[in-house]
Amino acid sequence: MKSFKEYLVENKQVYEFKVKIAGDCPKDCAMLIKRGLSKFQVENCSSGKSTPIQETQTDFPTLKNVGVTVFDVTTTYPATSAEVLALIAEHAGVPASCVKVRNEKELAEEELNHANDEVSGEALIEKEYETGTNQDLVGDKHAMSMLKELSKNRKTLEQYKGVNEKILAKKVPSEKAEKQKVSTNTKSPVGSRKVTLPTVRG
Repeated sequence: MKSFKEYLVENKQVYEFKVKIAGDCPKDCAMLIKRGLSKFQVENCSSGKSTPIQETQTDFPTLKNVGVTVFDVTTTYPATSAEVLALIAEHAGVPASCVKVRNEKELAEEELNHANDEVSGEALIEKEYETGTNQDLVGDKHAMSMLKELSKNRKTLEQYKGVNEKILAKKVPSEKAEKQKVSTNTKSPVGSRKVTLPTVRG
């Protein structure tokens, strides 16, 4: 049987951040990042990968002719990107405008938003629509096919045999819709009888 400590280790969550610093970084930048994020319990911080100097950087549109150093940071305590950015800028001595921090979900969202940035050159106006009504997905045909699938999975009751076998029914009871009894009484409960007024004595 596993100990409580082993269960904690297996359920341990980590929080990943991609840190980008534009321009010149201090030599001990990785150590400064670890020191600044110590309250979030830094598990790992890469040494940093530098990209070539470019005229414009996607993450830093206001800066010109700068290179970017990328750090992969992993913490065991949750933090927001804004908190990480502020602490790194403070401890590394870098302006906040030169630091960009994104977590794993923000990176996935950014990738999704820029998935169709490249122009394919295909004109959608001249493209013909696909033929078909897709009635297999909606409408009466879809409803009938769904009902057929449900009828296949129909279960029948099983007869229980045991101690009380003598008092139980011999056959599996089947549910039958009872016919509704139609009332033959056509008289209305209101106004169907003449009201006799009492005689007034003077």
